[in-house]
Amino acid sequence: MIPVVILTAGAGARLGEIGKLFPKALLPVGDRTLLELHLRVFSGLGTKRFIIVTDPSSDSVGEAAKRALEGSGAELFVVPQSERRGIGHAASLAEPWLDGGPFALVLGDTYYSQPDLAGAVKAVAGGGADAVLSVRTVADEAAILKECTIAQDAAGRVLRIIEKPARALSMVKPCGIYFFGPRFMQALKVTRPSALRGEIELTDAIQNLIAGGGLVKAMETLKLDVNITYPGDILAANSAWLVERGLRGFAHPSAAVGEGAELENSVAAQGSFIGAGARVKNSVVFPGGSVPAGAAISGALVLDGFTVPGSGS
Repeated sequence: MIPVVILTAGAGARLGEIGKLFPKALLPVGDRTLLELHLRVFSGLGTKRFIIVTDPSSDSVGEAAKRALEGSGAELFVVPQSERRGIGHAASLAEPWLDGGPFALVLGDTYYSQPDLAGAVKAVAGGGADAVLSVRTVADEAAILKECTIAQDAAGRVLRIIEKPARALSMVKPCGIYFFGPRFMQALKVTRPSALRGEIELTDAIQNLIAGGGLVKAMETLKLDVNITYPGDILAANSAWLVERGLRGFAHPSAAVGEGAELENSVAAQGSFIGAGARVKNSVVFPGGSVPAGAAISGALVLDGFTVPGSGS
């Protein structure tokens, strides 16, 4: 199985106070963190080498990854991104651990469900494509305009990719998981900072790969994805997790839930507390978060000592 690079160095500024306390990769979704989701999915595919690009001001992501992989036999390399110069720059930092071969790239702030990634891995590992973008078809153009858009031919070959477009080229949206062959790093090295943000954009590097004759394919590998940018996205990801499992609510086994408390479309994460008789609706109670006995909350993110409305998007 090819190595996997997980990017986790984003600032999380648009999450407000939550982003100051939690790296986005360590946000709770259902019974685990986003980071644990990525590690579990790719470990299940047979990955034995993980390279995690982190914010050097915090070692919490690296420590969490080490705990999650303990006993698995997988190699873990934690690489600090000392300057935030874009996703493309973050990806380039992993090059010394890739041995010039193909790899998977995961945006650490993306939640996804029902991944079917084996075909994409096979395509780049076997030389059938220089890159594969995980995509899904969406009904709402707004979801594309917030992220990026692609144009492709009837065979699924990507012809054009644009970051933060003014209009959608198609209703197919990339989903935060990418697979790259050996030619990609050369395309990344000649990619200049964008006019959009002054950063080295991953999408620009992919377009450079296409312009240089690289074969880039799009494959529908996921049923759902949520790019977590705002507080409301945390609620959306947890709600999707519940729906996928047919659950009305979920409390982690380590959560303390008092008698008569009810969780409706809500998650009580590891180490949280729900008092007796509390009513929790459309909410997430974070590790260390507490809902008093008899309280009623709705549409909220409950952290240790404060609550954030989940309406931001």
